[in-house]
Amino acid sequence: MRYKLWVLSISFVLAVLAAFNQSYALEDEEKKIDELLTYCYNAGMYNGTVLVAHGGRIVYKSAFGYADFHNMEGLKLTSVFNIGSVTKPFTAMAIMILKEQEKLSYEDKLSEYFPEFPDYAVKITIRHLLNHTSGMPNWMNYSVFRARPGDFIDDITNEDVLEFLVHLDSLDFAPGENFSYSNSGYLLLAMIVEKVSGEPFHIFMKQNIFDPLDMKNTLVWNKTKPEIPNKTIGYSQFGEKDDFNILTTGDGGIYSTIEDLYKWDQGLYTEKLVSQRKLKEAFTPGLLNDGTSSRILSDSTWGYGFGWLLRKNSSKNIVWHDGGFNGFNAVFYRELNERQVIVLLTNKGEPWPLYPIHEAVISILNNEPYEFPRIPIKIEMKRLIDVNGLTESVNKFHELRKTHAAEYDLSEGQLNDLGYYYLSKHSSNEAKAVFKLNIEMYPNSFNVYDSYGEACMLNGDQDEAIEYYRKSLELNPDNADAVEMLRKINAGR
Repeated sequence: MRYKLWVLSISFVLAVLAAFNQSYALEDEEKKIDELLTYCYNAGMYNGTVLVAHGGRIVYKSAFGYADFHNMEGLKLTSVFNIGSVTKPFTAMAIMILKEQEKLSYEDKLSEYFPEFPDYAVKITIRHLLNHTSGMPNWMNYSVFRARPGDFIDDITNEDVLEFLVHLDSLDFAPGENFSYSNSGYLLLAMIVEKVSGEPFHIFMKQNIFDPLDMKNTLVWNKTKPEIPNKTIGYSQFGEKDDFNILTTGDGGIYSTIEDLYKWDQGLYTEKLVSQRKLKEAFTPGLLNDGTSSRILSDSTWGYGFGWLLRKNSSKNIVWHDGGFNGFNAVFYRELNERQVIVLLTNKGEPWPLYPIHEAVISILNNEPYEFPRIPIKIEMKRLIDVNGLTESVNKFHELRKTHAAEYDLSEGQLNDLGYYYLSKHSSNEAKAVFKLNIEMYPNSFNVYDSYGEACMLNGDQDEAIEYYRKSLELNPDNADAVEMLRKINAGR
């Protein structure tokens, strides 16, 4: 009896030590993640909300910055963001629910639901649409939907896109022959959900996904334009309003919160929506006609399932998606073996800050080395110019480059982006100064001279424009833009 008590005592102590070590590890993860996100916020790289979970427990969640910069309204954990293409796993789930209800088949043809398409629709299946192997061109690539370069026309609907698509004579490739990410396919899937269920897409999603998972702060933006409590406003990387402005669904359009997306993650480990056996197909890479897996990158471990980007090897089983539209960007990452979850939502800027942040958080969760992301120099230079003016900011740039280069992203595209921002504002002096800095850093790049020439044209400095366009052509004789601009200048003289 004493021996048994001794064994039980050891077991108890070991259990206590294991629990203590796990608690300590989670506290360490929380501290490191907070240091990372605080640094990124203070450096102007992140404005948004974040949630991280590990092993079925929330490790960290927080909010940084503003939901509305104009009114200085701070973000909260309940702030609602547009999640862009993170909508696609939800759309795929809607199709899977209808499949489990035996109301459709993955092998159903597009022509069965939309007979108005040309004959090629007979060869496109729902499975092709789910896997992005249909060959259907991406509607977002067409200028007909743009008010100006970079800006979509307000209130584009699924019906608007469908009317355009049915008049396309051909596909990008034969169905099943290749992989090509297409928002058109997921838009059509949402319309199929409506046809099969007899319900508007936003109603079907609420009744069949959001309500069963108690996602009370999640909805599909739709033509009724409902009021959204705690809604954030989208802003560009340089702080100008750039809100969500279209009405398409399926390819995007969902608004949600970090906490609701965690409920989505947890719900996928249950059978509240579909059976686990059926869900496995969503996490299986689609196959091409030759029997090979459709690959996203040259890295052969990547694939695309039903609404999910996939990566699986001997130790990791990753399913995730990212997305963005205008000022909104999102990353939703799940590692199934360790039940790791990372949710990053932002309403300010391009998606570039999210990926290094996301990779650093993964390293923290895996107890691996990591680095803080480099500060984009375009953001820092914009801030300096706003506060100190142009001359002092140029001097400050040279100082930063000498003393703090390792902390900043000084790649060529950084200052190029900022220069074109100033060009869009017709601020040619600022644009020229920024492009000139880029020339100093990248004197062998034809593109930096081309950009400076464009700023000279805006400022009416034709002789200087000719000089820099010629320099661009010396470095790259195939630069058609420089050839065309020189032709226009000479024709106007």
